[in-house]
Amino acid sequence: MAFICSLPEWGLIRASGADAQTFLHGQLTNDLLHLDADAAQWSAYCTAKGRMLAGFLLWHDGAEGYFLATHRGLIAALVKRLSMYVLRAKVHIEDASAQFSAFGLLDGPEQPPMRASALDGNMRVGLPAVDAATRSLVWVPAGNAPMYGAATGFSQADATQWTRFMVRAGEAWITPATEEQFVPQMVNFDVLGGISFKKGCYPGQEIVARAHYRGAVKRRMYRASLDAPAKPGDALFASDLNGQESGVVALAAPDGAGGSEILAVLQIQSHDNATVRLGSAEGPLLRFATLPYAFPDAA
Repeated sequence: MAFICSLPEWGLIRASGADAQTFLHGQLTNDLLHLDADAAQWSAYCTAKGRMLAGFLLWHDGAEGYFLATHRGLIAALVKRLSMYVLRAKVHIEDASAQFSAFGLLDGPEQPPMRASALDGNMRVGLPAVDAATRSLVWVPAGNAPMYGAATGFSQADATQWTRFMVRAGEAWITPATEEQFVPQMVNFDVLGGISFKKGCYPGQEIVARAHYRGAVKRRMYRASLDAPAKPGDALFASDLNGQESGVVALAAPDGAGGSEILAVLQIQSHDNATVRLGSAEGPLLRFATLPYAFPDAA
């Protein structure tokens, strides 16, 4: 059965203008110069210290610009920060969240993964299937949003179901609770294709590249479940660190039975050699599950 989820936490930035491509190419971790016209990609925006201010799902807007989808709670600060660096470039950065509403389609019409298309004024971005269910993000003009869900004929689902599938896909985004906590590799952006190690400079590039070429990635993101509520930003504690904090919850969704499915950013040694608990050394135990991809440094 196909489901549709309204996604009110998803917001949208639009970068438009003749210099949008080169401007964003110099700000984000991924390569925009070779992005196909119908392709989508993950990209990170970092501080000079390599810590993620945001994780974007990015695609062409059909003209000279791009759409960047991310957590709505981050957008005002991101628009302000990006606009500070425009200088004389011919690019306009704006919050387009009020112009569009986001929906997630689960097991609906198949869309090639990481491809973007436009149909009837809507934008659709395909994502990799999870548990044999197809996934697409759809952006609908705000005036059409009240009618869109009913028009699909799909069953209505809560946004937490979409988040649960993100957890199972191993896709974390940055929220206000986790801003500036992660180098992109910590949330597996290298595995998700969100980092180019062949492009030129961008904020934090030296830190990100050093972690890659010197094997300095000490934390990774893992999938887990536990018998308690959890939320992004919650601390995690491992038995091998004598009660010290070992990691943090990057993304969480209720499992429908009082527990949670989460993505946990942890010390690699703690994941491999210790028990990990939520909130304290005596807190609820994490049960680790497999991700749908392998880490390059563990392959």
